[in-house]
Amino acid sequence: MRYINNGDVSLALETRGTGRRRLLFAHGWISSRRIFYDVVARLDPERYTSHLLDFRGAGLSDRPTDGHDLAGYAGDLRAALAAVDGPVDLIAHSMGGKVAQYVALEPPPNLGRLILIAPGTARAYVSSARHRALAEAAFGSRVRIERFQRAAMVRDIAPDAMERLIDDALIAQREAWFGWYNRGRAVDFSQRLHELKLPTVVIAGNRDPLAPLPRLRRDVGGAIAGAVFITLRDVGHNAPVEVPAEVAGIIEGLDSAGAHAGVQRSSGVRSG
Repeated sequence: MRYINNGDVSLALETRGTGRRRLLFAHGWISSRRIFYDVVARLDPERYTSHLLDFRGAGLSDRPTDGHDLAGYAGDLRAALAAVDGPVDLIAHSMGGKVAQYVALEPPPNLGRLILIAPGTARAYVSSARHRALAEAAFGSRVRIERFQRAAMVRDIAPDAMERLIDDALIAQREAWFGWYNRGRAVDFSQRLHELKLPTVVIAGNRDPLAPLPRLRRDVGGAIAGAVFITLRDVGHNAPVEVPAEVAGIIEGLDSAGAHAGVQRSSGVRSG
């Protein structure tokens, strides 16, 4: 574990493995770097060096009252990319996926490829009053957070993985809960998405209630030129804990034999 700075904000960056291939993992809303633990555990540590970031307000990072929006999190991600020595692929989930697309419009020189898992889209998304009320009610409630996490997934997950999801949401800063919920998701940069030129892979669960498959096909896979779209069968929103072996297999497959070959070798996966 080490700490890097984005201005006066200290960010936790955990590193696992010693391989020449560098990966940076960026988590989603009310989550932390720990959602990727089960994926990283399945990657060869002699082949990969995995860097796992906690955005501000999450995990072990600082908890400033400001910057809980697209620009603030983009700054955090850029600081993490700058801290990685050499070319790096970015694996980003949910909220982190929207932030990753935004950063990739003006990519740092060492950013090589995007792997977006159930990503937020570049379009604005404004929550209903009902959804806002549910989020308010869930804040600080273990019971409601667990209910929310289970509703977002299709598959049963390991008890320790569920505990990580719940605990990370419980310790997430209040400004992180509602800053992104109220402001970050409302930013629309979809008209610029054609500018994104990096190789991109989009991974979607076909039963994801939070990032529905048709939306991701249209607003991410169909909007980024040349993007490879991968559908995971019987998977919900949290693929890194629902099917970590499949996610790790896709990452390794992309390196060893090209995108489509990697898709074919991963169980429970089809390309589209």
